[in-house]
Amino acid sequence: MSVNSPEELSLFNKFMIRTRGYAYVGHQRRPGWRASIPFYAFKCKEHGIVVDYPHGHRSNLTCPKCSKLKYTGLKVPNL
Repeated sequence: MSVNSPEELSLFNKFMIRTRGYAYVGHQRRPGWRASIPFYAFKCKEHGIVVDYPHGHRSNLTCPKCSKLKYTGLKVPNL
């Protein structure tokens, strides 16, 4: 799942990013992973719209390009 530009996001997802700060963009399973996990789009001040998955027990979203913490404690379902 890659969102390279805001034009690739749906109107609803753009609205969610603007109001909540992040938007669910779908589940993805990468090579070597056991199951698929949710991915979220959010805005990084330096890199624009990026996509990442929640990390750690607190479900942190970090920018994959600059590794800056953006959101902590997302309400995501347990796998």
